[in-house]
Amino acid sequence: MKKIMIALVIGFIIIGFSAGAQETKTKPLTTPSDKIHNMVHPGSKIQHGTKYKHKAVSGKKTTTTVKGKEEALEPKKKIEKNK
Repeated sequence: MKKIMIALVIGFIIIGFSAGAQETKTKPLTTPSDKIHNMVHPGSKIQHGTKYKHKAVSGKKTTTTVKGKEEALEPKKKIEKNK
């Protein structure tokens, strides 16, 4: 019975370390104009997606980017109205 308990404890420890070895880090995708906007208006920050960095147990690193909003190609132009 003691051997079974010891084997189970060692198994749980190995599972715990292997789950901890898989790290996923997230980082927002921001353009330089977004960074300036976020500094000036900290209450309404904007970003154009998220970047995920994942490290597997085998040591392989992968990077995935998920774009949430499309970037504006041209800034908004003022339109003059005739009265």
